[in-house]
Amino acid sequence: MACTEKQMDLMHKVLDNEAAEEEKQALYDHLRTCENCRRQFNELKKSVQLLRRLPRHELPLGFTQSVMMMQLPPEKTHSIKRWMGHHPLLVAAAIFLVMMSGYLFSAWSNPAFQATVDGQGHVTTQGHTVIVPKHEVIKGDLIVQNGAVKIDGRVKGNVVLINSQSLQASAGHVTGDIEQVNQIVSWIWYEIRHFFCEYL
Repeated sequence: MACTEKQMDLMHKVLDNEAAEEEKQALYDHLRTCENCRRQFNELKKSVQLLRRLPRHELPLGFTQSVMMMQLPPEKTHSIKRWMGHHPLLVAAAIFLVMMSGYLFSAWSNPAFQATVDGQGHVTTQGHTVIVPKHEVIKGDLIVQNGAVKIDGRVKGNVVLINSQSLQASAGHVTGDIEQVNQIVSWIWYEIRHFFCEYL
């Protein structure tokens, strides 16, 4: 039988002499049918009896008042907290740098495949390979992340390969630059340039 917390609460109320008669009766009825609760109740009962046998020591007269009158020493502020309070802009800049570093690291280490056309045109994908079909013209940039690109058509713009490789692309097929970003520093530089070009 799975016993609830209610029986445990009843045991404590009965042992503390705080239970009403109907609560006592409900507990004793349960104890007749549940061996585990009966064993636990008997152990609690023995513990309470042992504690009641311990000698009681009288506290000196005025002990409570003297404790209440005591003043705690003032809390010491740590030098780091004090320094942070005097330099809130540096603290904010440090928090910003930590959070941005975490974001950049998670974005760099994210192996998710992604292909984006910034402009007009249609590409197809096979697994993690982006294909610009023959006779297709992409008017804008093609950005491939964590995959490969095969250009049979034309790209009138840049091709940016982030942690990616070019399977087939000749200079005649791409009118802009083919930029490979495989180092985190160049990726951060690319993201910063992309942000400022797009939003400013």
